[in-house]
Amino acid sequence: MRWLALALVMTAGTVSAGEERALLNGLRAEAGLAPLSASSALEKAARRHARDMARRGFLAHSGSDGSDVMDRAHRAGYRPCQIAENIAKGQRSVEEVVADWMTSPGHRRNMLNDGVRDYGMVRGDGNIWVLVLGRDGC
Repeated sequence: MRWLALALVMTAGTVSAGEERALLNGLRAEAGLAPLSASSALEKAARRHARDMARRGFLAHSGSDGSDVMDRAHRAGYRPCQIAENIAKGQRSVEEVVADWMTSPGHRRNMLNDGVRDYGMVRGDGNIWVLVLGRDGC
């Protein structure tokens, strides 16, 4: 599969928003899907959730306050009609985490959802990764 080859040849380490967008959109293009745009609001929601999980020592889609991804998106000022979230822990690069998500049917489905248009992705302390995908308004 071409996406796996792409993930393996890219350099590990710090990844800029342009690199992660290129990786995600490359996977979507291969599937014939529209590209994603970076969203500062979704990044804010992802960052807050990553910090919460790192500080409190857990990994879950439910926040320590009982929030779900929709709640967190709303708090960040995003009003989605579609929303999805991928989380992971331990991967050392964006290429590694995306490759792992692509092998998981649910995570893959989120990244290749034709209904989403925006994303926010962060790598938090302890290599906690959060990717929030959404479509604002509709």
